[in-house]
Amino acid sequence: MDKQLNLLLGDSLRFYQGRQMKKALNTAQIALEFSKNGSTEDTGLATANLLLANIYNTNGKYQNEASFYTKAEYFLHQAKQFNNAFPSIDVTIDTLIVEGKIHFNKKEYELARNCFESSLQLAKQHQMHIHVVKSYSGFGLITLAQNDAHATMEMAQEIEKVIEKIGVTNQLFPRMEMCKLFSQAYILKQEYSHSLEMSQTLLQLSRQIGDVEREVIALRNIAVVCGVKSNYKIGMQYFLEALDKSEEMGYRDMMVQIQINIGTLYAHLYNYDEATRRYDNVLQEHSDVIDRKTKTVVFNNLGNIYLTSERPEIAIGYFENAHQLAKENDFPDLMAYSLAQLSRTKIALNRLDDAAQDAAIAQQMFDEMGFINGKQINLLNLGRLAFEEQRCQDAYNMAMQAIELAQQIKDDTAEIKGYKLLSLIFKAKGQFEQALEYHERYSTIQEEFAKVKRSRYNLDMEIRHAIREKQKEIELLTKENEYQSQLIEKGEQITRQNEELLRVNDDLRQFAYIASHDLKEPLRMIGSFTQVIEKLTKQYITGSDLDYFKYVNEGVNRMNNLLDGLLRYSTIHQSHEEMTEVSLNDVFHLSLANLKIRIVETQAVIERGELPRRVGSQQLYVQLFQNLISNAIKFVKPGTIPYIRVTAEDTPDAHLIHVIDNGIGISETNQAKIFEIFKRLHHQSEYEGTGIGLAICQKIAKRLGGEITVKSVFGEGSTFTLVLPK
Repeated sequence: MDKQLNLLLGDSLRFYQGRQMKKALNTAQIALEFSKNGSTEDTGLATANLLLANIYNTNGKYQNEASFYTKAEYFLHQAKQFNNAFPSIDVTIDTLIVEGKIHFNKKEYELARNCFESSLQLAKQHQMHIHVVKSYSGFGLITLAQNDAHATMEMAQEIEKVIEKIGVTNQLFPRMEMCKLFSQAYILKQEYSHSLEMSQTLLQLSRQIGDVEREVIALRNIAVVCGVKSNYKIGMQYFLEALDKSEEMGYRDMMVQIQINIGTLYAHLYNYDEATRRYDNVLQEHSDVIDRKTKTVVFNNLGNIYLTSERPEIAIGYFENAHQLAKENDFPDLMAYSLAQLSRTKIALNRLDDAAQDAAIAQQMFDEMGFINGKQINLLNLGRLAFEEQRCQDAYNMAMQAIELAQQIKDDTAEIKGYKLLSLIFKAKGQFEQALEYHERYSTIQEEFAKVKRSRYNLDMEIRHAIREKQKEIELLTKENEYQSQLIEKGEQITRQNEELLRVNDDLRQFAYIASHDLKEPLRMIGSFTQVIEKLTKQYITGSDLDYFKYVNEGVNRMNNLLDGLLRYSTIHQSHEEMTEVSLNDVFHLSLANLKIRIVETQAVIERGELPRRVGSQQLYVQLFQNLISNAIKFVKPGTIPYIRVTAEDTPDAHLIHVIDNGIGISETNQAKIFEIFKRLHHQSEYEGTGIGLAICQKIAKRLGGEITVKSVFGEGSTFTLVLPK
C-alpha cells in the first residue's frame, strides 16, 4: 500500500510540475483514497491533502477563480488536522508554505509574509535546506509583486548561501529558484545583461526538472531582454513559445502579460494593426484577469498608437479611460503620463484651452515626482502651446528641456519633435540662420529615424514570414500524420478516438476513486444497519426468516469484494515500479507464501520446474503468479486435491511460463471469455469470486510486455501460458 501510495503521489507531483492540472488532480484524489485505506499512522493523508491544496491553489491562480482557493483552503485544513494527529515537521513546514502561497494569490500579502516567516524559522531550526529555499522563494513572490528589486535580490542571495551548504545532488531546485528571483530582479533594475544570463540558466534548469511554469517565466524574461536590446526577431520567438506553453497550462494571467509584451513589440516594429489586435484581445477576452494598473498601461498604449497614426479622435477616448483608471486607483505616474498624452491629443484636435489645462496639471505632478517617462512629452506640449501664444522664449526653454530629457531616455520621436519646434520658433522670430540649423538637425535625426523605421518594417516582414513558414511546417507535419490513414477525415477520426480514449481512461480513474469511497460507504452502512436490525429483531423472527439477514450480509461482502477487485484492476496501469532483473523462482516462492493458508486448507500440491530470470516488476509478477495459482486451487471438483505444476519453456522468441492444473477445465466456447472483466462461468454458490482475477492477470501480462493464453479440456484441467517475448 505504501509503495503504491508513493507512486501515485509521485505521479501527481510530476503531472503538477508539468502543469497537466487535470491529470495531477485525478491522481492526487486516487492517492488520497489509497492513504485513507492505509495505516492510520501514515503521513499519506496529510501529504495527499496538501498536494490537493497546492493543485487547487495553482488552478485558482491560473483561472482567476475564487472557488478554487476555497477548495485549496479546505484540503489545507484537512492536511493540518491529520498532521496534528501524527505530526511530521516536514509536513508542518510544507503546510505553512502552501498556506502562504494561498494568501499570496489572494493578495493577502501580510498574512502570506507571516506564513513564510514561520516556515523559515522552523526550516532553519531543523536544518531543512530545501524548505529554507521554499520559504525565501515565497518572500520573493511578495517582493516581486511589490516591484521591490532590492528585497528580491536579497532573497536570491539568501538562497545562494543555502546552495553553498548543500550537496551537489540537491542543488537543482535551489539553483532554479535563485535564478528565477535574480532574473526578475535584474529586469526591475534594468540590468538586462545579468537578467539574460540568469534567465538562460533558469530555462536550462526548469527543462531539466520538468517545471513548465518556471520555463515560461524564463522564456518571457529572455524575450523581454531581447525586446529591450532591439533583438525583436529573437524576442518574438521566445514570446510566442512562452505564449503557447501558457495557453497549454491555462495560465491566463501569464497569457495576458505575454500578449501585452507581444503587442508592445509589434508597436516598436510599427506594425500597429497587429499591436492593436493583441491589446484589444487582452481587454475583450481577459478583462477579469488583467489588473487595473496593467489595463491603464494598455489604454495608454492604444491611445499612443492611434495618435501616432494621426487618428486623435480615437486616441482621446483611450487616454481618457487611462486617466480615469489612474485617478481612481491612485497611480500618480500614470495619471501624469495620461494627462500629458491627453494634452498632446487635444493640441492635435485644436482644443488648445483644454490642452493647456491638462498640461499645467501634468507638469505640476511631474515636478513633484521628479523625472519619469512622459515629462518630455508634456514639455513639448507646453512649448507648442507657448508658441501658439507667441511666447517664443518660453517655447524655446520648454523645447530645449524636452530635447535634453528625450536624449537621456533615447526617445527619438520626442527629440525630432523638439528640433522641429525650435526651427518653427526661430523662423517665427525671423532668425532664419538658426531656424535652418535646427531644421537640418531635425532632418538628420528624422532621416536616421526613417532608416530605423524601414529596418523595423523589414524585420516585421521577416517575423511574419517566419511565423507563416512555421505554420506551414506545422500544417505539413499534420498532413504527413494524416497521410498514414490516406484521408484527412480518417486522421481526424483517429485524433477524436485518441481523445475519447484519454477521456475514458480519465473517467475510469475517477470511477475507481468513486468506487473505493462513494460506493463503499453506503455499502458499509447497509451491512452495519442490517446487523443492528438482526440483533434487535432476532428474538421475534423464526429460524427460516433469519436466513434473509445472511443473504444480505453475503451480498454486501460480495459487492465489497467486487469494488476492491475493480479498484485493483483500474489502477494497475498507474504503477511505475522500477524495472529490474527478477528471478521468477523467487516470485513463485513469494506467491506460495502469500497463499499459505489457502494451500494448507485445501492440501494443494504445487510443484515447479526451473524458471527464468526476467527484467520487470517483481510486485506485478508476484500478483500475476498468485492470481493464477489461486484460481487453480479454487476451481477443482469437490473432494479433489488440487495439483498444480509451474514450468518454463524456452523458444527462440519468448519465454513461456505454464501453470498446469487438474481443475474442472473450461469449455472451448468459454475460453475466449474468461479474461473479460466480471465474466463468471459458475454460480456464486458453486465457486466464490468476482470475475476480475483473470482480467487482472491479462492486464498485468500486457503491462509486462506479454500476454496470457489458455488451453483446456472440460472436466480434465487447464494450462495457462504466460508468453513473455525475449
